[in-house]
Amino acid sequence: MSQPTMKTRAKTPTSGSWLKSSLLFGVGLSTMMLATAASAQDADSEGDVVIATGIRASLENALVEKREADSLVEVIFAEDIGKLPDQNLAEVLENITGIQITRTEGVGTGVQIRGSDQNLIQFNGVTTVGAGNGRGGINFTDVNPAIIAGLEVIKAPEAQHIEGAVGGTINLRTIRPLDLKGPLASVRIQGEDSSLTSGISPRVSGALGNNWENAKGQEIGFVMSGSYTESENTAFRPRLDRDNLTDCTVAVPSTACPSGVDRFLGVQFLNQVQRTQEFETLNLAGSFEAKPTDDLRIFADIVYNDQQQSLSGSRVQASNVSRLNGSGDRAVVPGGNINFTGFETVNIGSAIGENGTQNFGDIAIVTQGTFTPLQADAQVNDGRGAPFFRVGSDAGSRFTETTTVRLGGEWEATEALTVNAEFARSSSDTVNPNLSVNLNFINPNSFIAPSGDGLRDENGTPIIFDLSNGFGFDVNFADPFAPSEADLLDPNNYVFDGTPTYSGDIRENADRAFRLDGSYDFSETGLSDFLTSVEVGVRFGERSSLRDDRDAQRSGSSRLEGSLNAGGISQLLSEIPDNFASGTGNALAVDGVLQVDPNLTRNTREAVATINAAAAAQGLGPIFRSDLISDDAAFFDITEDTLAIYGQANFDLGRIRGNAGLRYIDTQLESTANQFTNGVATLVTVDSSYDHFLPRVNVAIDVTEDVVLRGSYTEDIRRPDFTAITAARTFPDFGGVNGNSVGGNPFLVPEEVQNLDASLDWYFAPEAVFSVGVFRKERDGLFGAVVDTPDETGGVRDTTAPCENGGIFSPGTEAGIFGNGEVGVCVGNQSTFNSDNSTTQEGIEVAVQYNLSAWEDQLGFASGFGMTANYTYQDEKNNTGFVPVSGNRNNVIFGAQGFPNATREAATLLNLSNHAYNLTGYYEKYGLSARLRYTWRDSFATSNLPGTGSVFTPFGFRGIQESRGQLNGSVSYEVLDGLTLQVDAINLTEASSDVYCLSDGGLKCYQGITDRRVVFGASYTF
Repeated sequence: MSQPTMKTRAKTPTSGSWLKSSLLFGVGLSTMMLATAASAQDADSEGDVVIATGIRASLENALVEKREADSLVEVIFAEDIGKLPDQNLAEVLENITGIQITRTEGVGTGVQIRGSDQNLIQFNGVTTVGAGNGRGGINFTDVNPAIIAGLEVIKAPEAQHIEGAVGGTINLRTIRPLDLKGPLASVRIQGEDSSLTSGISPRVSGALGNNWENAKGQEIGFVMSGSYTESENTAFRPRLDRDNLTDCTVAVPSTACPSGVDRFLGVQFLNQVQRTQEFETLNLAGSFEAKPTDDLRIFADIVYNDQQQSLSGSRVQASNVSRLNGSGDRAVVPGGNINFTGFETVNIGSAIGENGTQNFGDIAIVTQGTFTPLQADAQVNDGRGAPFFRVGSDAGSRFTETTTVRLGGEWEATEALTVNAEFARSSSDTVNPNLSVNLNFINPNSFIAPSGDGLRDENGTPIIFDLSNGFGFDVNFADPFAPSEADLLDPNNYVFDGTPTYSGDIRENADRAFRLDGSYDFSETGLSDFLTSVEVGVRFGERSSLRDDRDAQRSGSSRLEGSLNAGGISQLLSEIPDNFASGTGNALAVDGVLQVDPNLTRNTREAVATINAAAAAQGLGPIFRSDLISDDAAFFDITEDTLAIYGQANFDLGRIRGNAGLRYIDTQLESTANQFTNGVATLVTVDSSYDHFLPRVNVAIDVTEDVVLRGSYTEDIRRPDFTAITAARTFPDFGGVNGNSVGGNPFLVPEEVQNLDASLDWYFAPEAVFSVGVFRKERDGLFGAVVDTPDETGGVRDTTAPCENGGIFSPGTEAGIFGNGEVGVCVGNQSTFNSDNSTTQEGIEVAVQYNLSAWEDQLGFASGFGMTANYTYQDEKNNTGFVPVSGNRNNVIFGAQGFPNATREAATLLNLSNHAYNLTGYYEKYGLSARLRYTWRDSFATSNLPGTGSVFTPFGFRGIQESRGQLNGSVSYEVLDGLTLQVDAINLTEASSDVYCLSDGGLKCYQGITDRRVVFGASYTF
């Protein structure tokens, strides 16, 4: 067996990428990252800052901060982060009670706090921006935990906290230079190995920092930290469409029907999907602090993130096999084209309808069999050539540079009065280059249409499938019409499928803010017996978001005689990976077929030139007719100015402490985009505004020395994503009065969120706690995509703006019978609106933390054991109504099952699991540190359905991700003073992540097989 080798991968060149990597490796080992930064110092405390070492110490310090807080916060410190096998921010946050994460290709990519994806991410209290046009902040995959000294999750905000989070605010803290107790220098070098890929991916991080004091007592300090990581994560996501009903009771019954079966679900599409995400992430953080006088502290922070993320995936599809299922007028030649050898009976699943839960019952499904291609006109004319066999490449990259800067100072004007001033800017620039091509295989041993016949550029390939244990299929080489293995590897047997995708979308986001805060401390003046301090502040913020979707005009043909033959681009082709069978355990899997290799088309311009040259050589027009041009319909540029003013009183009545305050926000919106009238684009700017008062009250009661009771009432808002408030709009064409105007809604206002929290913490031993909490969130003004239809009085619509009776005024649309020939009439407005509906989220959180350190005399080595555990239950109640199930095939199936008018409850909250828990056991003693963590979450609704081009499953429902548990482990040992060896393992059991079509435990639509990752390396503290 060959030894693992360090990998190098071709990347699309980006500005300065080679320089940054070289600088980091050549100079940065002594100036890099924080991964083991905290271990350079002793556990200590000064003011509100705690620098911790060791798992036990960091857990204890986190408890101290949680215990002393007036509001509900959760805290993790650096050493705790460093001892977890977590490779990005999302995976770190999974440790916290009430937080669940979603994964893509096994990597944590999304975070839900108390069932909500609408959260804020900050660096040192500064709002960050992300790669898309959403609101949350920097992408979770873009932050390596190595640069973080600690983090807090604010579940119950105070008046001083920035608005905009439904679930909570995640504040990431970097090292403060003036809190260092001595010089800091550390480095960590690691390698990551994935069970489904080959080679070792490098990971490097380190930190350098110090502070000084001169003879005059003036202090100055700095910290520089950084990390460079590569990661390659593979997942297998085979997909199966069974939304094709074969009715054995029709006039021309199918010979494929098993004895005693009236109907069954045949096969519509077979999909073998393999996806590999490659991450190349550079994180740099620097902080400078100085105290020129005892009364003045100034600081400057910068965090830089450079993410290069590339998708390399293959999709092998056998399609249109429904033509061979043998139903109705598509009967087959007896014993000819199909041979179904296996069936089983399954429950389709259930859904909540207007009459309660509908269980769609049991039905027979095909599990094994073969398809052989139709060959002649004597058989079904529209079925010639089926099954169609194609190979697609899932490509696409994201190149994002994010910078967060904070400059400010703190001035103690008097013993009681403190003033803080801060300027901050966060920016994110993203380019999403993408070149994706599907190749259709033309089987030379099957029927090929004569030139000019007009048939599609697809050709029959015999298929054998086994769906009894996974979704396995392959070319049936035993069939007389089967291609040879050499045929499958011949580029000349493949043609382009229709029109490929070539795009390069741009996203630019920025947040600029200036804030001024003041605090008056009554304890220094004795003016109040119960008020400890009063805080006031103002924040001026400007948020901007730009979307520029760029696409190439392209051409292609779905007919064989007009399709580009892949023989002309053989240099861009490769075999698909050959590990699908071993990775999934499926007995049948396709390999030895060609794809347009995403790794060979990262330089999209060169690849496009090669493709167009091949088309010219074959006498065809260019596949891509121009360079990338902007899509006027998708473009927007939005600026949002916000003024926020708050006042907050902090009080302490002995056993009762807390704060009460009010935050006022006023927002002015300017949305610039194109509006289309009769196909002509006009750039317009729409202004709007809104304001809110947000009361926030937090109370903590020290019931006893060891018991703390907390309660809070807070209000917040959820601003809509920028894609919902664009001014972009298309009006119906001239004479199109029956059409709707489709566009964004710049007048959309935020959802309003009322939060109630109560918790009880029992600190029953040092470094130990048992806590239980309840929460309730009421969300009003939910966003809903609907059509506002104008009223018609006497059959006549309003022909003047504004449209008081509903709809929106379309200046270029002829009113026709609705307005006696006028041009300009109110038409339907299809957009996003604040509905009258609401939703309520409720939940219970339970957590316990304990270790045996107090029993060292009795237990000896065993006193190094400890544990943490938490459990969360949450539920949602909404009144959003019901919508019909989409798709004619689905309605046929449900009708045959006795539900002719099947309805489903509209999904308002995705990614919400009712139950979740986290169990962690650790051991720390004699230089050995080990931890084992098991995280489990219940099933949840999802729109993460790769390969569909839709957020719905083949049955027209949101997918249901099955319940799943993941086991992670970490072991480190200090072999020498300052030198530590560490091994981390992620997804030890290689847990699957399947998706059901309708409901948990019903008919399955997707498999999800993810990899096991092992990270090994060493860290050294100088």
